[in-house]
Amino acid sequence: MYLESTFQSLNDSQQIVWHGALSRLFRSCRMLVESLNADIRAGVLPEKFCARSNFLDSPKFSDIRDDLGVIIERYPLAVQSPFEGVSTISGGIWRASDYVDAHATDALLKLQFLAGTTDLPVHSHDHSDRVILVAGGAGIFELQTNDPERPEVISTDIKMGDAIVFASGTSHTFKVPSTDLVLLSYHSPFIPLDDPRQYTISANSRTD
Repeated sequence: MYLESTFQSLNDSQQIVWHGALSRLFRSCRMLVESLNADIRAGVLPEKFCARSNFLDSPKFSDIRDDLGVIIERYPLAVQSPFEGVSTISGGIWRASDYVDAHATDALLKLQFLAGTTDLPVHSHDHSDRVILVAGGAGIFELQTNDPERPEVISTDIKMGDAIVFASGTSHTFKVPSTDLVLLSYHSPFIPLDDPRQYTISANSRTD
């Protein structure tokens, strides 16, 4: 529901428009992950499924398209670097438990990749699912196939407006050779970054 964006403050001299963007993005990502896992359990999709869309082209994602800039610009965030051990990646975390529901276990992260970032190893998140939204810039998403004997890395160019959803255990990485990249990364559930369960580096990882 996009009703929140039509409200304008009556008790503030700046006449702030109320967007409600953060909680709405959590709801959208939760629905995607719920649908993904339902279809995996039903046998409609394979395990470790990964798919891409572009919400700039889809009317179904109009709320996400309009909310991304608001979230980036208006919601405070403490950013840290290095992130996941890479000095050219910085990030911060909006935990749903702090904003939406005290009992929630999911989170939304903002990740900033500087141009020239090509050393994030292929890795998987074995205990949580992901929805990745490209909020700015461009880069390369690399997906490692599931065949343990003959792993193959599939490279896909990503740009502003792309959405990638994938189930836990999917081996992947991002490379940003020439342009900064900004991602909003939804984690369900969120595993603390210093927890060894957060990610597993693939035995076949390459960073060249």
